[in-house]
Amino acid sequence: MNTAIVMLGTNVNQEHNLISAKEKLSEFFEILDESSILITKPIGKKYNTDFHNQAIKILSDDTAKETALHFKQIENEMGRSPLTNQMGEVPIDIDLIFWNGVQKRNDYDKFPFVRQCVDEIKDNVELIS
Repeated sequence: MNTAIVMLGTNVNQEHNLISAKEKLSEFFEILDESSILITKPIGKKYNTDFHNQAIKILSDDTAKETALHFKQIENEMGRSPLTNQMGEVPIDIDLIFWNGVQKRNDYDKFPFVRQCVDEIKDNVELIS
């Protein structure tokens, strides 16, 4: 069994989309914990609305690559596409930040809101940057 810490982010129908994403994720994974929701100002000129961000901790029987493919499937189901990205709309973004304690993306180091959310739920998981 693998433990992952995942970041969710959305700037479209934010509250609903976070709930919907977690419901869809729970079809594939056991959700162990979730952070508070942080509202952040958009980074980049193409985004016009605030983001709602949340970290969740999941258990996965799959590999990291298979797990990330589930994330992409959910993003697509929820309406994420190159066109929505061009329009500055992110219905849902699901990123694998840590896999069994090993950092998979530099978002943890790059964005204070990611670190804050992840640190809230990391518990006894040793994170390796």
